[in-house]
Amino acid sequence: MRNGIFITGTDTGVGKTVVAGTLAYAFRRRKIDFGYIKPLETGIVDNDYLHRESDAALVKQAGALPEPLTKIVPYTFREALAPLLAARRQGIIISRDKLLNSIRKLIKPSRITIIEGAGGLLAPLCENYLVLNLIKELNFPTLVVCRTGLGSVNHTLLTLERLRREEIKPLGIIANHLSPEPGIAETTFISQLAEFDQVPILGELPYADNFQAEPATLDKLASHIDFKTLLRQIHS
Repeated sequence: MRNGIFITGTDTGVGKTVVAGTLAYAFRRRKIDFGYIKPLETGIVDNDYLHRESDAALVKQAGALPEPLTKIVPYTFREALAPLLAARRQGIIISRDKLLNSIRKLIKPSRITIIEGAGGLLAPLCENYLVLNLIKELNFPTLVVCRTGLGSVNHTLLTLERLRREEIKPLGIIANHLSPEPGIAETTFISQLAEFDQVPILGELPYADNFQAEPATLDKLASHIDFKTLLRQIHS
């Protein structure tokens, strides 16, 4: 396996960027050499949005990364759609080879590289090419981000099952609370999941309203992640 982490999700909007930003911040504070790549990001309406509000900009700020955003996120598209559809609607064709080459040239074996996927495991990135295909070709340890709440046990178990079927061992999961007032489904999510799967639980993050790369918020979130186990899992 490569020296890095591929962050995938059980769906879109489950908090992959919150996790990526928190990891970037914590690695920087721990003086761990790391990089971050978001290969494709949609919903980037213009250059100002890219630099102020994009997922890549938030993680860049959280980790104080020196690389320009044009390297951190090689491909951006205007509409907030799956990358394949967003690219097609702009008349752009991205091949598997172009996508892989754009990522591989940014990976440095000497540091931990965080790669943030788009959507869930089976989200289409380009023609006949899913997030799952990218994970397999990069051969990165895979961290699954999920939300807590009704339906999340199902989505998480399905994601873990598919990873293992493809002979990809998940690093573990980090669960995000997306509601300020968690109900029974949210508060029991971890215990329910543990009944059916022994995947390492690497974190359960509290609700972060309008996530921004601010030290107080990032410190709070980082305190809920088991970094010792995470780093051990990466290098095992």
